[in-house]
Amino acid sequence: MKTTAISGLMRSTQDIDEATRVLSRELIGALAALEDSAIQRRLLKDLVQRYVALEKRVEGLLQNTLPPAVAEEIKRTGGYPPRSFEGTILFTDCAGFTRLAERMPAEMLIQRLHDLFSGLDGIVRGEGGTKIKTIGDSYMAFFGAPDPLPDHAVRAVRAALACQAFLRTFNEGQPLPIEMRIGVHSGQVMGGVVGHDRMQFDVFGDAVNTASRFESSGEKGRVNVSERTWEQAREEFTFEPRGEIPLKNKAPMRAFFVTGPRPVGKG
Repeated sequence: MKTTAISGLMRSTQDIDEATRVLSRELIGALAALEDSAIQRRLLKDLVQRYVALEKRVEGLLQNTLPPAVAEEIKRTGGYPPRSFEGTILFTDCAGFTRLAERMPAEMLIQRLHDLFSGLDGIVRGEGGTKIKTIGDSYMAFFGAPDPLPDHAVRAVRAALACQAFLRTFNEGQPLPIEMRIGVHSGQVMGGVVGHDRMQFDVFGDAVNTASRFESSGEKGRVNVSERTWEQAREEFTFEPRGEIPLKNKAPMRAFFVTGPRPVGKG
């Protein structure tokens, strides 16, 4: 019984991360060296219970901070090497946020941002996108990683329109409404996990910077998209061409405001 139980526990450590595996095997080794079988059984039971609790805690932390596919790969292999993705970036920013912060109590402001971003989380998730991060009053999402999405541009534009619609409802009855610009751009990025104590899935590249520029060059209440996104989503939505617009630290690029879904039957 002693040998079978310990051997089974040793095999179970194959599926956990390297740090936990090393610690577990050291403890199991010490346990196997004990001569008193009663003490060994008691300690073995305690070790199994602690191991199961630790596994659940680690799994919960990974799933709460990382996309499920990323968390699963880290759990299975111990890491998530950076890789290239083709997709669409969505940026939002609250227009006039500084003035709003001056007029609204801090507790109320933080609560409203929490409620707003929670709403955006649901919209992005519903379209298969991944929330990347929030920075102050800005929100960033990516469509196409870690799970590929062939229609990433369409999903991102649909999510952007839904975000503006949600904000209009969110502002009803509020004496100090929040207004938001949204910028969308499609392109290639590098995605990977950054951080050690607080791991986060993030995407990097020129396409991310370009998407941010399309947000800042947009207008509150509207969705401003690049030509790359327009090319991939024009069959599903109608657009208002803006011509070439200046972008900070970049050459001018063609831009389009999304005006809504394309009526059924009209190409």
